[in-house]
Amino acid sequence: MEHLASPAFQQGLDRGWWGIVQNDAVAWPEAILWVSAPPRPNSPDRFHLRFKLGNYPEKAPTAMVWDLEHNQRLDLAKWPKGKADVAMAFRTNWNNAVALYVPWDRVALESHHDWVAKHPGVAWKRTHTIVHYLRMTYELLWSDEYTGV
Repeated sequence: MEHLASPAFQQGLDRGWWGIVQNDAVAWPEAILWVSAPPRPNSPDRFHLRFKLGNYPEKAPTAMVWDLEHNQRLDLAKWPKGKADVAMAFRTNWNNAVALYVPWDRVALESHHDWVAKHPGVAWKRTHTIVHYLRMTYELLWSDEYTGV
């Protein structure tokens, strides 16, 4: 809650970059947050992420793209698509699509121990907050590499 009350989180919230979904079916250490996406044909204006936050922030969060309506992982055909980094981050052919394939995600980091050294500017550190995960994901979605769903 302290991290959600931080100025960095609140600034993103105020700007419409991300937000929290109140859902009685989800309890700590899980949460559903959303990240906005730019307009693309037949694509949503935001993506929901279901986070697992056990041992956070000592360990990185992990999240998958979530379908709020059906309360399950979003159909893979509806995941964000794009080129280069976006295509890599939202891979649906890796680890049964249980997480984003990025160095700020716990599941990906645990599978790629060298990523901390290879990606020191973006890899999760225990001093980060959920804002790091949201900001990095937001930047991917708002890059020219994102093409929609």
